[in-house]
Amino acid sequence: MEIDLTSNIKALIGEHFGIEPDQLTGQVPIADLGIDSLGMIEFMFQMEEKFNIHMADSRTPLTTVADVIAEIERAVAGRQACQAA
Repeated sequence: MEIDLTSNIKALIGEHFGIEPDQLTGQVPIADLGIDSLGMIEFMFQMEEKFNIHMADSRTPLTTVADVIAEIERAVAGRQACQAA
């Protein structure tokens, strides 16, 4: 996916949770950053609104920063594919 989208998502995570973007590297567990599951759910709802996307409720657990980024990127790519069709 686009590097700009990844950077944008990292910036949004950092802004939402008060974390420096350089701490948001791939396999860092989100729990190690002090983000609990309820906070992450709230953040993901905000991302659905921001990017006009819908993420499946049955997705695999989001345990790392990379998981969060990949899930948002998949949903954005899916929305773009639907719009192109």
